[in-house]
Amino acid sequence: MRNHLLICTILASTVLYSCNQNHGSDKSLEKAISTTCYMAVDGKDTARMELGTFNKEKIKGNLVVSYDKKDNNHGEFEGSFKGDTLTVIYTFQIGKNPTVYKNPLAFLKKDGKLIMGIGKIENVLGRTFFSKGVPIDFAQGRFTYAPIACKKELK
Repeated sequence: MRNHLLICTILASTVLYSCNQNHGSDKSLEKAISTTCYMAVDGKDTARMELGTFNKEKIKGNLVVSYDKKDNNHGEFEGSFKGDTLTVIYTFQIGKNPTVYKNPLAFLKKDGKLIMGIGKIENVLGRTFFSKGVPIDFAQGRFTYAPIACKKELK
């Protein structure tokens, strides 16, 4: 009986260990189905975005906002389309500051362009999100992103 229990314990440990192994499925190797680059200009401020589509719902990308009179924002985002609206969580830094911020962003896809919207943001337990029940205003958005040819590096 003791040997049987020992064998079961060893077998269970081996199975659990195997299940927790990566098996070479590194998420950084995940390839986008398609990649589109965008640029927006507002006065002397510019924004460049690289948007990768990974399946019908998953979107990932990079966004760099270059301001004329303040430090640039640079970071990554992840989210999804619901109809013609792309909502993402933008994880970014400002200039050389090591602090990492996270904010929700929303874009309306219209005539091949992405229009950034403005919405009421709430913060609960360190997570920011758009307030439920408060519509996002795409008419007041500062940046309208038009498609451009992609370059190798956004940063």
